[in-house]
Amino acid sequence: MRSADSNVVEAEKPTIAHFLPWDGIGGVEIATLRIIEATRDQFRHVAFCKPAALELKEACEKAGVVVVSYIPPEPSVRHALRYFKQSLTVAREMKRLGVNLAHCSETKATYHNSLAAFLARVPMITHVRSRYPEIGLRDRLGFLGVAGYVFVSQDSRRQFALRIPDAKARVLYDAVDITEPQKASVSKTLRKELGVAEGATLVGMIARVNPQKDYDTLANAAALVLAHRTDVQFLVVGDNSVVEMNREHYRHVHQRLVDLGIADRFIFTGFRSDVPRIVSALDLFVLCTHREGLPLSILEAMALGKTVIATRVDGIPEVIIDGVTGYLHGHEKSDELANAILKCIEHPELAKQIGDAAREHCRRTYNSQVFTANVAQIYREFLPS
Repeated sequence: MRSADSNVVEAEKPTIAHFLPWDGIGGVEIATLRIIEATRDQFRHVAFCKPAALELKEACEKAGVVVVSYIPPEPSVRHALRYFKQSLTVAREMKRLGVNLAHCSETKATYHNSLAAFLARVPMITHVRSRYPEIGLRDRLGFLGVAGYVFVSQDSRRQFALRIPDAKARVLYDAVDITEPQKASVSKTLRKELGVAEGATLVGMIARVNPQKDYDTLANAAALVLAHRTDVQFLVVGDNSVVEMNREHYRHVHQRLVDLGIADRFIFTGFRSDVPRIVSALDLFVLCTHREGLPLSILEAMALGKTVIATRVDGIPEVIIDGVTGYLHGHEKSDELANAILKCIEHPELAKQIGDAAREHCRRTYNSQVFTANVAQIYREFLPS
């Protein structure tokens, strides 16, 4: 129970409202929770979540965050009055909660909530976590009142369709805590729980089963790997059932695996809250993707000393030095991915060397202290004076 003094201190902190645009939990949501955890000593946080985002609400509440269930306003010229009324409802909620700064966790949240922030007279910043080389005229209207942009990589800043003055743009690399991998006995128990065969090489991908992620290339690469070695299994951790788009794409991916005759070599867990525990149990970490700002999952795997093999797109090469702190493969190049996986399996000492270098790279470059200071600085720069 909080004391009266602690409640007073909490009330004196600037209040940040986080707008989360999706029902499920993925990289965006986890990154938002990390920002909240990093800065809770300096700021009070409120999370605006969609009604169906039950797991996300629970995660926010466990983090001690005030949760608001709301319907994102739908921008529309034809239904302008409805859009205005929906935005006014959100604005009033922001006022009631004493929000000082709105932080959109992704550009989709900005599109829906920019008018609400304007009506509440609350400055808004938006996180740009992927590549947006084109933005339609209607979508551009949602960015008119944005006070600041936070890009996850230099590449996402460079490829953003809107011209943003330097005074409004910040690049914020994510960070990870360097922790010791779990004991081998714990990993062995987890692998057994997941149905991994004893002695198998476990290759894992932590990502929602969504069209943005390139699961077709992973499937094709897996078929090539399994043609050479039968002692390999693939683990996919990420939502494949909560969000409708993910459910549909999972059906496509599963059918592709069936067609290739390798469906029995894949394990899909759905969303898991114990990702570090699972990553510790992996032998290799892969990320196939069509586009990516700067994926937190890669940093988490590197921090645990895992060898990472990822697609050479967007901000990923800013994190992975090919052949030094991980391996990169061309976009949709399943043969390159398969060759990298086989190389790591057949040369375990080299894979360990790469993993150790990745861990040290994270320790030097992506540490939590720098991240916390940078987030706090960005908030204070855009808070009203």
